[in-house]
Amino acid sequence: MISEKEMHKPRLPGELGFCLALLLFSLTALYLSYRISGLSSWSSAGSLPMGASLAMSLSSLVIIFRELSKPAPELRLGKTLAQSFFEKVFPARHIIFVFVLIAYMFLLEPLGFITSSFLYLVSTSLVLGERRYVHMIVANVLSLAVVYLVFQTAFSVVLPEGFLERMFR
Repeated sequence: MISEKEMHKPRLPGELGFCLALLLFSLTALYLSYRISGLSSWSSAGSLPMGASLAMSLSSLVIIFRELSKPAPELRLGKTLAQSFFEKVFPARHIIFVFVLIAYMFLLEPLGFITSSFLYLVSTSLVLGERRYVHMIVANVLSLAVVYLVFQTAFSVVLPEGFLERMFR
């Protein structure tokens, strides 16, 4: 059960919207799991997914009603609900990480594993606030070397080759 103190605590910006999205996801999963084999028997292929998605749907409804009983989110002066939501859930650092990750995905093939991974590690270290540059570069080179050796030798994984790999062949 929820405590009395929790009941009077205001919702976070976007919390109710997330709960509604969770309900929509749960109901979609329930529908899709029903389509597997319907209600043909307790041991059919869709019975376990149907049970899990039904539990998710009911839990979502309980959470939504609990959230509706809480006070509306407290907004800082001059901030809209959307601004408060993005400030809490998607701060600038997270958005930068997403763009760095997308850049890494696009650079992996043309630059190769070593170069693109090194650039990714350095840029994410900088985004996280690392300012000891020598320490950062040494740590990133060592971790990348270990990962490369483990994947190349122990797991025999073929990693994308770039100009550095071709230069040392």
